[in-house]
Amino acid sequence: MDIEQSYKICPKCSSFFCGINEPDKYCSICGEELIEACLKCGQPITNPYAKFCKYCGEAYPGRIKTKNQFNI
Repeated sequence: MDIEQSYKICPKCSSFFCGINEPDKYCSICGEELIEACLKCGQPITNPYAKFCKYCGEAYPGRIKTKNQFNI
């Protein structure tokens, strides 16, 4: 059984992420506190490049301006 890696991401600048087991608590780029789970459903972040939660579809903060705007 594969266990998915979980990540912490910066909800402000989207430029920084690290593994859940890393000691980082704040973004080293902008200083914002890192998040490790979706703010809506509480599920872990398993893709550090994702713009939306794969469990509930909520946009991660700082990743996209509006939910209907698809930026690549």
